[in-house]
Amino acid sequence: MTANRFKRFLFFCTGMLATLCCAPAFAALQAQVDRNPVALNETFTLILQTGDSVSGDPDLGPLKRDFDVLGQNKSSSVQIVNGQISRNIRWQVSLTAKHGGQLQIPPITVDGQTSAPISLNVGQASQGQAAQQSGDLFLELGAEPQTVYMQQQVVVTVRLFYAVNIGSGSLSEPTFPNMDAMAERLGADRKYQTERHGQTYSVTERRYALFPQKSGQFASDPLIFDGEIVEQNRNNGFLPFNPFGQTSRHMRLRSNVVTLTVKAIPANYSGDQWLPAGKLQLTEKWSADPATFTVGEPITRTIELTASGLTAAQLPSVADGKAVDGFKLYPDQAQLSDDKSDSGIIGKRVQKIAYIPTRPGSVTLPPVEVKWWDAAAGKEQVATLPARTFSVLPGKQPGAGATPSASPDASAPTAAIDTTAALPAPTPANVSAGWWPWLSLALACGWGATLFLWWRSRSKAEKPASVDPRDDSLKDIIRQLTARCADNDAVASKAMLLRWARLQWPQDPPVSLTAIARRSKPELAEALTQLDRALYANGEVVWHGAELARLFSSGIVENAATKTEGAEALKPLYPA
Repeated sequence: MTANRFKRFLFFCTGMLATLCCAPAFAALQAQVDRNPVALNETFTLILQTGDSVSGDPDLGPLKRDFDVLGQNKSSSVQIVNGQISRNIRWQVSLTAKHGGQLQIPPITVDGQTSAPISLNVGQASQGQAAQQSGDLFLELGAEPQTVYMQQQVVVTVRLFYAVNIGSGSLSEPTFPNMDAMAERLGADRKYQTERHGQTYSVTERRYALFPQKSGQFASDPLIFDGEIVEQNRNNGFLPFNPFGQTSRHMRLRSNVVTLTVKAIPANYSGDQWLPAGKLQLTEKWSADPATFTVGEPITRTIELTASGLTAAQLPSVADGKAVDGFKLYPDQAQLSDDKSDSGIIGKRVQKIAYIPTRPGSVTLPPVEVKWWDAAAGKEQVATLPARTFSVLPGKQPGAGATPSASPDASAPTAAIDTTAALPAPTPANVSAGWWPWLSLALACGWGATLFLWWRSRSKAEKPASVDPRDDSLKDIIRQLTARCADNDAVASKAMLLRWARLQWPQDPPVSLTAIARRSKPELAEALTQLDRALYANGEVVWHGAELARLFSSGIVENAATKTEGAEALKPLYPA
């Protein structure tokens, strides 16, 4: 081997050795951030890159303990220089810190490759950023009142103030951890303008009605607004406008936190059902005014119960089914409705009852009373329809409308009777109809038999092609629920009802008896309300499950439960 050939061989080996030694360094997963330190609520970018071929994407789960992941994108490139091929795969992950302090970006793994941890210093918002958020864009969360009783309405208000152009954005819903609560959206977003500290803002406002289901003290999570802020770059100097000068930056805001104090039901409350309201009214009207009663003739009484700060499903029945001396009562199904406004929910229950008098004379209807808790005054109140006394007229006797014949008066002159006047010919009393009735009867029987055979063949042919797999589970749960109701076991019956509701509404299952009642028709809603009342009475009210068991065992519940879809997802404030 000549000296030149030996030198070339040595150079080749040295190059290969260097390549092999350096390859792991380039192939290893590398991580870096675009800036350090960063301010709280300020977005930054985590950059991951590798020179090796990998499959899959990074596992970002470890980041979610201290950071919010706003988005990511991936790019790859291949370069060939002097016959050497090099590739690069790069991920850019947009992040924001959940809290300040010395945080650590944990090791990230991609297809077996793991990056090194990064120490990140997260400080409070800079003066410039804080001034911008307070001056151009900020978020407020409020609740009124903040000290309430169980099941009392709380109006939660969310306001976004902005003096910048928002390209798109989304806003989270108010949540109170560990508090079992019903929440109702109060109408659509309101948009208006206002002034704060001498500056004009556009405002988007949302309101919710919240009904806490247990007592205690609860703090909300901060609401989060994610949006793209559109910025106009400066003109390039020789064009009257710059069509390519718009840029956007991501902005994440957190609202303040509100705390609610929820008090238990007062020990001195004597009502059968807990009704914390701002105002409650009972009114009535009759189908005849003034109401006039006659034995055997019905007259309808309409009782309307209206409560401010309660849903219709929370209102009790005003037709208790008790017998009234001198009357038969026939109550109709109650009509339930909720009116929503900025100030909250007004629930309304309308009950019609038909009264049929059974005897004449003076009859007294007892008063109708509904006990409720005046949340503003902090005391028990009673809404009353006073007792009323009516005079019932006797019913008409058969033939009472006919004019009685007058007895002949001996002193009156007797009219002469013309016996020679012709009388009408009598109608034959028994005339044979011939064979036509028998022929008609035979044709009717044949037609009826034909209809029966057609219906029977059609019912066999129209068997369902498929069976809902939930039917067996629903039937099993209904059997168990009926057994628990028969035992008057209120706690176990509630648990079975929640299981039934998860199958009935799988997309958006209700989590409380009150929520199930709001999706049910009045007959089922009334039975659920009775069970809920007994559970919250701490054993002071004896619950009988016969009515609820009857609804489920008879199959009436299939028509009593409305097949509504889940609650509509919260739409973004500014759709892209």
